[in-house]
Amino acid sequence: MSAVIEVFQAIGVFLGGMVARFGVFLAMIALFAVPAVVLALALRAIDRRRERRLGLRSVSGVLFRPGLVYAPGHTWLQPRIGGALELGIDGLAQRLLPAVSAVEVPRAGTQVARGETIATLSGGGREVRVRAPVPGVVAGVNAAVVRDPALVKRDGYGRGWLVAISPADGTWASLPHGEAAEGWMRREALRWNRFLEDQLGFAAADGGELVAPAPWLIGESGWRALATAFLTV
Repeated sequence: MSAVIEVFQAIGVFLGGMVARFGVFLAMIALFAVPAVVLALALRAIDRRRERRLGLRSVSGVLFRPGLVYAPGHTWLQPRIGGALELGIDGLAQRLLPAVSAVEVPRAGTQVARGETIATLSGGGREVRVRAPVPGVVAGVNAAVVRDPALVKRDGYGRGWLVAISPADGTWASLPHGEAAEGWMRREALRWNRFLEDQLGFAAADGGELVAPAPWLIGESGWRALATAFLTV
């Protein structure tokens, strides 16, 4: 009888040890997981506040900010006091890079013609050349985005602007803005999907929402074709 009791005691000790080790394991997971979850929720809350502040919304799957002027090469312009225009890339252009790890911009005072490179973005083994939508002179550069290139993706419609340009003429005012800009973005989203389907063989998502192909899936030639089709001024 004592032998049976000893067996049950041994089993109890073993199970108790297993439960204790499992409890320590769960505690370790909680120690690392809970702060990560809290941080993720905090960052998401910050994103939502920024989106509300800027009025951002989805237009056919593309993040869109009302009140800006949009250009064919998928840049946006915002007039400053004094006549200069802040320039950044829109939600569709942002999809061409999985991340942005480096930003190159010209010095203030550099004269640029329409269609010339006004910024170069690099990330994920890819490089995007942003073209000037209007002729003019670079009035200033965003030092914050040079120090922290991730702003181009994280806050591309706000703190992630690239340069300010003093336009040589008033042609920028004829670019899409207001309701015309929203309609243009919808058409561009449709063109993106058709380009993927017809030329690259990728099917659009259900409901016609914009598909953002991973650069490693469409290959170098496909990615270059996509960039050329949507970033040309």
